Amino acid sequence: MKNPILSLYAFHLRQTLDDAPNTASQDAATLWESLTEVGQILSFPELQSLKSQLISYSPDERGNYQYNSQQENDLKNEWLTHHGDALELTPIPTSMGFKIKGTFQPFRLHDTYCADITLSPEIADFDIAPEQLSAFNPPVLIEKINADLGKVIVLHGEQNYWTKPKERDAEKWVNVLCANTHLNPRFVDEGELFNCPCFLFEAEDVTIIISLAKPKQLDLERANANYGWLRDLFWSQKKVDSTYKEAQKCYQAARHLYSILEAKVQDFYVLLNENPEKRLDCLDALLKTIPQNLLQYNCYIRDLKAHHTTIATNLANFNNRLKRLRESETTFNAWSNYSNKKYPRHLAQIQTYIHYLEPGKDLFGNLINTIRATVELEQAKREKELQNNLQSIGIGIAAGAIVASSSGLIVQPKTERIEIFRMSLHPFIWSLMLSAICAIGFWGIAEVWLGRKKNG
Repeated sequence: MKNPILSLYAFHLRQTLDDAPNTASQDAATLWESLTEVGQILSFPELQSLKSQLISYSPDERGNYQYNSQQENDLKNEWLTHHGDALELTPIPTSMGFKIKGTFQPFRLHDTYCADITLSPEIADFDIAPEQLSAFNPPVLIEKINADLGKVIVLHGEQNYWTKPKERDAEKWVNVLCANTHLNPRFVDEGELFNCPCFLFEAEDVTIIISLAKPKQLDLERANANYGWLRDLFWSQKKVDSTYKEAQKCYQAARHLYSILEAKVQDFYVLLNENPEKRLDCLDALLKTIPQNLLQYNCYIRDLKAHHTTIATNLANFNNRLKRLRESETTFNAWSNYSNKKYPRHLAQIQTYIHYLEPGKDLFGNLINTIRATVELEQAKREKELQNNLQSIGIGIAAGAIVASSSGLIVQPKTERIEIFRMSLHPFIWSLMLSAICAIGFWGIAEVWLGRKKNG
């Protein structure tokens, strides 16, 4: 391959819906931090001092550069460099005996950071064999750069051939690129990119494009004019793919909560047959757990709706970029399939998730209201029973007191005896016994009367 050019686009989410306006996510700077570490391996001085080149960083009192997203509030355009242009990377030697040069372009694309590293041999018309591609350290670029939305790798090179290149010709370069990495790329499609035959591969969140051109076949003018459209097409694609994965995780988590809340419904039915004392305590315990689970459940539904909006927006962006690229005779059938079939299916699937989950929101909300009403009824019933017991006891004590006060025998001498039912006892003892009998008897009568009154 002559005049090889290796480009890597890394896309990292700067801000999520949960973050406040004019702030960045906690791990937003991960992309730039990882690129600084890559600079220790690919020893470009500009990568090693990257933080000093970016608007997003400012020095502290000791001169150490710290990430500060507020620095971007007055950003005039997409560029994150102070001079608003690409960084030219100083050529560095490689283990293969030749030097590589390059450019580094950092952007902020709305809620996303984008880094574009493009490397090539310093010498023009330089020819490399597949094994010499290791001079670019592909494993470092693939695995050491942290980009949560994903990466796109484009390898372009010139070859002398009589017939159109085949998939197997591209596979040997893909295999070298992915050697010593965790990636297992699969062929997706072949097409044309800026007048050059290209081959599209996918591996997890990494897209790989191999461009095999004849000498001078690449339309550089068209490539430069459409750079922004191609970059943004990659960005929209990665945004859709990443968001759909998050939506699937969200749905699975919501389904798990659904099963937990559904079990609470069955627990409620079982508790209705328990004794009142146990029922009230268990209902109180249910009321402490269900609202928390339901709140998280509703958050998952909200997130699914947000994911649906994100995919719909980025699908529209993807279609717009694809239309522009088609005008420059650049296309893959796979991209058309993404636009017309794959991504619309993603939207339909998320909408189906929402349709499945939303009825549960009303069901579990009604469950909470039903439990609260049941608890209030049980407490009112318990308070009424307590009130009746107090009334009954009061009636019994009053009756006993009447008997005791009307006996007139408490102050009789100790030798005084009264015989009733062949039992000879002091009048005071008889008075206590009759008071107790009257109290218990009238308490029982009051219980029966109040019970009949309660039952109508």
